Amino acid sequence: MKAYKNLFVFSILLTVVLPVFADFPEGYYDTANGKKKADLKAALHEIIRTASVLSYGSGSGKTWSGFYVTDRTSDNYCVDRYSPNKRQFTSATQAPSGMNIEHSFAKSWWGGTQNQAYKDIFNLKPSDSNANTQKSNYAMGEVTNQTWSNGSIKIGYGDHVSNRIWEPADNWKGDFARTYMYMVTCYSDLTWRSNGLDQLENNQWPTFNDWTTEMVLRWSRQDPVDEIEIARNEAVYKIQGNRNPFVDFPNLCEYVWGDSVDYAFYVDGATTVLPDDGGTESETVILVDEALTGGLGIFRDVKSDGTAGTIWRSDSKFGAVANAYNSGKVADNYLLADVDLTDCTSASLEFVHQTGFNKGVEVKDKYFSVLVTDDYSSSPEETAWEPLDANFPAPPSSGWTSTAKSGTISLDAFAGRPITLAFRYISTSSACYGWEIRDVKVSGVRAGATDIDDVMSNYPATLDTKAYDLTGRRVNPMKAKGVFVRKGRLYIK
Repeated sequence: MKAYKNLFVFSILLTVVLPVFADFPEGYYDTANGKKKADLKAALHEIIRTASVLSYGSGSGKTWSGFYVTDRTSDNYCVDRYSPNKRQFTSATQAPSGMNIEHSFAKSWWGGTQNQAYKDIFNLKPSDSNANTQKSNYAMGEVTNQTWSNGSIKIGYGDHVSNRIWEPADNWKGDFARTYMYMVTCYSDLTWRSNGLDQLENNQWPTFNDWTTEMVLRWSRQDPVDEIEIARNEAVYKIQGNRNPFVDFPNLCEYVWGDSVDYAFYVDGATTVLPDDGGTESETVILVDEALTGGLGIFRDVKSDGTAGTIWRSDSKFGAVANAYNSGKVADNYLLADVDLTDCTSASLEFVHQTGFNKGVEVKDKYFSVLVTDDYSSSPEETAWEPLDANFPAPPSSGWTSTAKSGTISLDAFAGRPITLAFRYISTSSACYGWEIRDVKVSGVRAGATDIDDVMSNYPATLDTKAYDLTGRRVNPMKAKGVFVRKGRLYIK
């Protein structure tokens, strides 16, 4: 979690609970399916290139009224990625004192024309005015000879260009990398000039020069997408009507510039065509799809401890509900389901849930937890469980939270064998809260057919060259387990 970002919650999250992963409109990215490299970038350009941008500056319907939505914390501070200074909004349409509108991609890079890029809030960020001046129109890079710093950004010289460059703080590097990816994709039809040529090339692909490509990919991996960046993407989408695809799909950059450029991208990740030197295809199958509104389905309530009896019940609106308040309060009950992943090379879990009556109390892991095992014993308390990291809604101000998506939870470590999933509910006489779960889905990826002669039962322990899983993503075969493709051959580890 990014240290600075963890200090605040955006104001737009006050009335809704944000899912861990973006919920983009159905069909929005469909024309990018099956594309890779330059063709994928071109398809993304067509998807995102039109935006209903706000007028530039202060006032109603202008940039600062947008920042008031996209970059305001719950305690009314302006999020400044360029400075450690904290300044509060005093107006919904005006800049806080001492702050400017900063172009991440300097406007001089396309000649200063007040076009869509000039007004695009994906490119614009609130900035301390002094930091804005110091940043100037320099390229973004890694400073090795510092001439100025304010504790958030550095100005100085690097290894790749003779001009000065600027470097953001580590906890914002991924955000700026994905902003730059958006800009070279959305505005690939602009002609770059000035200091932009320290960073960019005038072509449709790759547009980034070599050293910038390596840097933004590395920064994106080291500082991955988080809830704050997703929140801003959603907020800008509501204003402009377009999205940053590199926030919606954190691995998308690998298909455009990175280690998956030889593989076709698919929105649902279900099928990836492998390179011409051989391989196989995979398919995604739904193994569990339980709404839990018409019964518990394959799930069962198992009591572990406590004075309460059966806790988990099905509700026609809210799904599986656990609330021991009227049942003795003290409870430790598991909602269990057996799932067979024997034929899967990877799998994932998703669900929707909400919590109740836990005002100011974080219930995750202490009272409510999501668990998995591949060795279920005769009772849950005798079973060695492994926790799964699900997104939980923030505690409510009263009553129940809004529904939240769990995010896509990987079950890859258990692929190839049967598992038992569990939602564990714990309550005490002094801490008795409610939990509602519905729309539980387990998806698995199954490998397509291949010649048996091409399958090896053991991946060589010393083989550390490039390998890919069956969705076409680069993996480290020395650490991961599963099925890998290397040079057209299928390996199992």
